[in-house]
Amino acid sequence: MHELAIAQSIIEAIETRARECEATRVTSVRLKIGEASGVVEDSLTLCFEMLANEMPILAGAQLTIDILPHRARCRHCDREFAIANYIAQCPTCQRWSTDIISGTELQIMDMEIET
Repeated sequence: MHELAIAQSIIEAIETRARECEATRVTSVRLKIGEASGVVEDSLTLCFEMLANEMPILAGAQLTIDILPHRARCRHCDREFAIANYIAQCPTCQRWSTDIISGTELQIMDMEIET
C-alpha cells in the first residue's frame, strides 16, 4: 500500500507550506490525480485522514481529489483520445506513436488555511 507513503509526503509538503504562511490550521486540500497514476483514491483518502488527524494543524482537513482521465495525442494524425487499459494506440490511424497528455499526474493543487 504505497498510498500511505504518498499521503505522508503530501502531508509533509502541506505542513511545510502552512508554516511558511503562518497558518494556524489547514481546512482543506485539493489534489489532482491521473487515473493511470496507480493511486487508489479511497486508500489515499483513508491514509491522509489518519495521518492528518495526528497533527493539530491538519486535524479535520478535508481532502478533495480531482481525477484526470488517461489521454494521449497521436503524433501522426494529431488526434486526442482516451486511453483504455493502458493501450495508447491511436483509434483513428492505428499508429502507436503517441504522447501521453494526461492521466499520470499527482499534484497538490491548493489548500485553504486559517491564520
